[in-house]
Amino acid sequence: MKILITGARGTFATGLIPRLAVDGHELVLFDLEPMGAPEGSTAIQGDIRDAGLVTHITQGCDAVVHAAALHSTARDNRNYDDCYSVNVTGLHNVLRAMSLNGVKAIVYSSCDAVYGDGSRGHLVIDETTPTLPVNFYAETKLLGEEMLRFYARKSGVRCAALRYGRFVSADWRTEGLARLNNGLDREDVAQANQLALGAVMEEGFGFEVFQIQSAKPFVETDWPTLTTDPEKILEFYYPGSTQLLHDNDLRVPYVHHRYDITKAITQLGYDPQNNFEQFLSRLRAEGRHHF
Repeated sequence: MKILITGARGTFATGLIPRLAVDGHELVLFDLEPMGAPEGSTAIQGDIRDAGLVTHITQGCDAVVHAAALHSTARDNRNYDDCYSVNVTGLHNVLRAMSLNGVKAIVYSSCDAVYGDGSRGHLVIDETTPTLPVNFYAETKLLGEEMLRFYARKSGVRCAALRYGRFVSADWRTEGLARLNNGLDREDVAQANQLALGAVMEEGFGFEVFQIQSAKPFVETDWPTLTTDPEKILEFYYPGSTQLLHDNDLRVPYVHHRYDITKAITQLGYDPQNNFEQFLSRLRAEGRHHF
């Protein structure tokens, strides 16, 4: 296939590109910043807000992975107009270009921030949890989902919206601890996009939302202890982990929600490979004290 990837220099996109290249796909890599491209693919520098350019580069494509966005980490330095124009108008430019060029499949990068206040009072967070964003970035992501629903209904576009947890670059210890909550690894995000791309190309659905998180063993009966004494539950599932964390001056975080990824597992075949147990293995090997 010929696949357009917007925001191709982004955190997970750089992990997705080699996966798709190995599969033999021709890639069109589009980003605001210059970048290279694998053999047989093309890199194009441009702005997602340039509707004419987006329409041009979409010609001949079979599918789109839309990762271009003004992210939450940048929102404090930008105004609402910037956030809206990139995240909402930019997506609309892509969808209009797809419509004009007969492209029918798209994987969209959404975010678990769309739940916002809707998660209050909900122990289990899944795709049915109410969406009540508490910041403008999350609102633009929800607007994007609504736009995809419209194009799926009116134009027959097949859409998978992936609601990711948090995978911003940070110290690996910080990232590892976050996997007990809504943190996940960029390679698992790349895997989810690759699988979702295959799903939308198979024409199995019109518009679907999938929650993408790391895998965790917790069950409902582990609460409320996880919010008050998480070490007790952690030690049950990961014997020796609390001492290992203490030896490395790491504090076990409170865990307030269970993130249910059953839909992504059953419908996409999602299988996250970088979970809390993998972090513990690295900590044993590279931490302050080796075991």
